[in-house]
Amino acid sequence: MENDRLSVIDEMFLRTHRGFGVPIVLQGIWRSDDLIERVELSAVHANLAHGRLGRRVVTPRIPCARRRWTTSSAALPLALEERPLTEAGLLDWADSQGEIDIDPEFGPGWRLSAAPVDTGGTVVSLVCSHALADAAGLIAAAGRAFEGAAPPRISARKRSDLGDAVSLTARVTASSLRATAGLAFSRRSRREMKHYLHAAGRLEPHDVRISTAVFEIDATISNPEFIALVADIAAELGEPHPISVNVPFRSSAPGANGIGMATIEVSQSDSPAEIKSACKSAFARPAGAPSGFPAEMVQLLPESIAASMTLSPGTARVLCSNIGPLPNSIRRIGAHPASALATRAIHPHSDSARTVTALSAYISSMDGRSTLSLVGTDDHLIASSEALRDCTHAVLARRELGARSWR
Repeated sequence: MENDRLSVIDEMFLRTHRGFGVPIVLQGIWRSDDLIERVELSAVHANLAHGRLGRRVVTPRIPCARRRWTTSSAALPLALEERPLTEAGLLDWADSQGEIDIDPEFGPGWRLSAAPVDTGGTVVSLVCSHALADAAGLIAAAGRAFEGAAPPRISARKRSDLGDAVSLTARVTASSLRATAGLAFSRRSRREMKHYLHAAGRLEPHDVRISTAVFEIDATISNPEFIALVADIAAELGEPHPISVNVPFRSSAPGANGIGMATIEVSQSDSPAEIKSACKSAFARPAGAPSGFPAEMVQLLPESIAASMTLSPGTARVLCSNIGPLPNSIRRIGAHPASALATRAIHPHSDSARTVTALSAYISSMDGRSTLSLVGTDDHLIASSEALRDCTHAVLARRELGARSWR
């Protein structure tokens, strides 16, 4: 890892584990028709502990210094189920794998578990805090571990805590002064700030109640088609059009989470070409600090204030995250090929949390097939996992997409 300091995005995900917002845990679910032996999974577990996930967050004692990563080989034990899972119970088991005390700050921040399936084969779950990695980072860590390699985890500290505090404070102060002057002299800056503050209160949060579904689809689906499909599912559930959709995208920003967030509005009549154009425009103006104020400013503020300032940008009722084609490195463990792979984010320990996002969707592709993972949080829109599954079945059938549910 090139930079040992947490980015603004990394700290946003860290705060969810500290009680500010909805906890977010990334999960990869790997299925094989083969029975995988404990010794093979133990080797993967050891590689993960000494690889990219083998780290935790340190909070410096120097005021205004950013949090940083340090190596940590501490790991939760490999969890292996003795009793085979039924096909009907497989997704319930996967849902439960995040309901543990993983912690990116005090560690461990990840967990590997596996179970045999009564129809034959093995299912493997890898979960990690979103603060530790984004989807690309989790896939890279899993790929190296599956291949039997453990890369160097973080580089040597590039700057002392005191040096980082001085540098950060100087950057933020200079940029904030320029932005404040802009508010005084620029009508455009004032409009942007007004829009930012208005967007913060535009949607009403709801209590989190989780429902899930996973489908194997017999097609490779483009990103605009994916967004249109999920918007159709949300409309079928009763969400009124136009539907606000958060679209994460790869970013060159430093940190464990190299992602940005854009928001678009999708109507039922929008074609894939129109959605593609809307995404392109939104990617050019992603969510972030308004009116020239530096995003790093929140790293100098108390936790509660920083949380209130960073929970709002990019919020929408629906999230569509396209993981893309899965690399060859995670398609087998040793001699055992994957028969299916699902990637998603789940929300453990979130019963007391509130959010504005009602439905999150994740898609990845492998061998000409796509795996669609859906996570609902609003029981007023999605009464149960069964309701989510039945609604998705209906939309996929209407679009003439051959698909099979994991339940």
